[in-house]
Amino acid sequence: MSNNKIDLLIIGCGCIGLSTGIVALKTGKYNVTIWAKDLPPNTTSNKAAALWYPFLCNPPDKVGRWSAETLEYFKKHIINDPKSGTLVKKVNEIFRNPKEEEPGWRPFISSFRRIRKDELPEGYVDGYAVDDGFVMDTDLYMDYLVQSFRDYGGVIEQRFVADMRECFVNYDIVVNCSGLGSRELVNDRTIYPCRGQIIVINNSYERSIIDEEDHIAYVIPRINNTVLGGTAQEHDYNTEPTKKDTEEILKRAAMISPNFAKNKIEILGVKVGLRPQRHEIRLEEEFCQGGSKLVIHNYGHGGSGFTVSWGCAEESVKLIDQFKDKLPINSISRSSQSKLVSKL
Repeated sequence: MSNNKIDLLIIGCGCIGLSTGIVALKTGKYNVTIWAKDLPPNTTSNKAAALWYPFLCNPPDKVGRWSAETLEYFKKHIINDPKSGTLVKKVNEIFRNPKEEEPGWRPFISSFRRIRKDELPEGYVDGYAVDDGFVMDTDLYMDYLVQSFRDYGGVIEQRFVADMRECFVNYDIVVNCSGLGSRELVNDRTIYPCRGQIIVINNSYERSIIDEEDHIAYVIPRINNTVLGGTAQEHDYNTEPTKKDTEEILKRAAMISPNFAKNKIEILGVKVGLRPQRHEIRLEEEFCQGGSKLVIHNYGHGGSGFTVSWGCAEESVKLIDQFKDKLPINSISRSSQSKLVSKL
């Protein structure tokens, strides 16, 4: 089948686009090219805190399923590779008030449990725990994804796509992983930025902790540093760090643990990324140009891009497999056809 692969174009080179490309390439059915305005290390994904935990993302049932599938993919394919920059880490979400309900994604995660009292920082009374979560150093992990994509034969081109019709000139199947760019690319006005600022410090901590009860605060230990966060400022396009947010993040982190007081840490950097926020993830097929072109939309992952990445990638490829035969195209790719013609 290697001579009869279908050409596939992916728009976007963040963790969603790269993961989708890798899954498609591993099937052996597709030649995959990525077009993207921004490439690592300059993507939104590179600026993320990046841990496995469903966060600022809907709907809960689908997010739960995709999160579980991503967790399984990491365990099977990634977590033991030192080049990936990932670590298995306990993830705790903690509350200052008792929490009777459980998260909507809870039925999908077998390792979910209620936190033990001895795991709670001072001032907190309740919480959730996932013992087999993971965190990643985003720069290491994104480089790992790029290299993996290329190792499987994928091609990356830095190219801004202003109109989907540009893609249809040479491709019949396109996967839209453009994130916030979908606001203009496919005129989706339901997607908007949710500004996130983080601080990278040289400290280390034994687990990942999230507090989003009255505000967002989190501590995420990685291989070479620790991330403190954060903000969730909706409809804010400012990509520059602000002193006010830095001070607020440090204040909240110190409330989780005195280890993060100003005089005990060294700030290595401050980053800002714009989460592609939407009322729910859009992962669905769309036929264009009279049914002759297939677009799979895979965007709007909010604060859970890394958490659902592999689950969404696998579902995207399943949709391609399901609907590609409805297109009025020959299954032999244009590149393969060119090779055949040159031999005649």
